[in-house]
Amino acid sequence: MSFSRKSLLLALALVGCQRASPPNGSTTEPASPGDSASASADEQPLSDASLYDLHMKLVDQDGNHVGLDTFAGHPVVVSMFYGSCPYACPTLIRDVKRIIDALPPRDRGRVRVLLVSFDPSRDTVAELKQLAERHRVEPGVWRLARTSDDEVRDLAAVLGIKYKKLPDGEFNHQSVITVLDAGGVPRFRQDGLGDPPDHAARALGALASRPPSAI
Repeated sequence: MSFSRKSLLLALALVGCQRASPPNGSTTEPASPGDSASASADEQPLSDASLYDLHMKLVDQDGNHVGLDTFAGHPVVVSMFYGSCPYACPTLIRDVKRIIDALPPRDRGRVRVLLVSFDPSRDTVAELKQLAERHRVEPGVWRLARTSDDEVRDLAAVLGIKYKKLPDGEFNHQSVITVLDAGGVPRFRQDGLGDPPDHAARALGALASRPPSAI
């Protein structure tokens, strides 16, 4: 299926409509356990469109120029964050680690993680590198990336993530974890922080246990 950029943004943005958003767009406290909207990897995808049809220019923590499809062929956990975030973003990274750690070792090795910054002006390549080292994320498995402000807005829209830059330079934002299949189609969405990893791990594990895809 061929999509214009506008129609692709609309199709993918439907993923973010699966659950009502908090009125202020903020996730400053963990969500209650089980307070998430999800779709099993064996159920219908959340959208008919692949995120990989949305062409964006990203730069990761190693200075590599990549696209959203950098991990095509793998199940991917994708989300957004910013480096100076004092609470929600470190918690998000810990939640992603807990989800992956809940998988059997044979499946864990196939999973990849892409986190894109809300704050490209401050999250330089050097800052992203320091952040990756501080959180001890596995090189080659996790990409922490930056892009232009325009593309930050587009990606947040398709992932259904509301955010707002505050006068002090910080961001008020939702925390959303999305699981993509090997072709970049969203298969699971979790809103909020602090949920048990069970549901996300089940969806991710179902994808990771499939034979590798040739994309």
